[in-house]
Amino acid sequence: MNEEKWPERGEIVIGTVVRVNPYSAFISLEEYGNKEGMIHISEVAGKWVRDIRKFVKVGDKIVVKVMDVDREKKHIALSLKRVRKYDSEEKMREYKKKLKSEKMLKLLANKLNLSVEDVNKKITVEIEDKFGNVFDAFQMSLTPQGYDLLIRKGINEDLAKAIKSIAEEQLEIKEANIKSILELKSYKPDGINIIKNILNDAKKQFELEIKYVSAPRYSLGIKTKNAKAGERKVKEASELIIKKIEESGGEGKVE
Repeated sequence: MNEEKWPERGEIVIGTVVRVNPYSAFISLEEYGNKEGMIHISEVAGKWVRDIRKFVKVGDKIVVKVMDVDREKKHIALSLKRVRKYDSEEKMREYKKKLKSEKMLKLLANKLNLSVEDVNKKITVEIEDKFGNVFDAFQMSLTPQGYDLLIRKGINEDLAKAIKSIAEEQLEIKEANIKSILELKSYKPDGINIIKNILNDAKKQFELEIKYVSAPRYSLGIKTKNAKAGERKVKEASELIIKKIEESGGEGKVE
C-alpha cells in the first residue's frame, strides 16, 4: 500500500472500524495505507442517531463516501449515510474479488516456485494488460472458451494451466439458465399426445427441462456452467422438435 496516497473527495472507499466514540467513528482505509478517516454521528444515518454503536461497531467492514480531505491536518471526513446501496454492494464485491485475487496470486507463486514479488512484476502486469484484472483471467480459465482465449492472448501454456488449476480449486463457475419458448400445434385428433411424445423424447435425448406454459407455448430450459454449449443444446432440441412436429402435419416455431 502507498502511504502517501490519499483518497479523493466524493470517492467511495472501504475500510474497517477501529474506534467508536459517542459522536464519531474512526475508519482505517486499507486502500490508502491504513490512513484513518472519521465519520461524525451526523453522517451515520439519514435519521437522528442516539447511539452510534447501533450502526457501526469495532471490526465492521464498511463502505463510506469521502466528504473532505485535508492533507495538512491529516484529516479525512467520511459519510456512511451518503453511500447508495448499489455503490456499497459494488464496492464490497470489488473488495472480495481483490482479496481472492491476492490469495490466488500467492498460490500461483508457490506453484511456479516464484516469490509473490516476482509474480506481481512478471505475471500480474501482463494479465492486467491483457484482461483488465487478475480475477477475470482466473475465472475465464474455468471454461474451455476462456482457457483458449488465455492462450490466444499470449499467455504461455504452462502459466495458463497453472492459472486454471488454481481457479478450479478456488472459484466456482456460475450456472447459466438457458431457455427457449416454442409454439407447437398439431391438427390431428390425438395432437396433444403427439406433441407430448415428441417433447418427452427431446427431454430424454437432450436432458432438458420442458414445461407447459399455455397453449400452444412450451418452455425448454437447461442449467449449465457452459453457457455456449447450453445454448447450442437448446437450439438443437428446438430445431428437432419443430422438425418432428412438422413431419407429423403440425406447425412449430421459436418465439
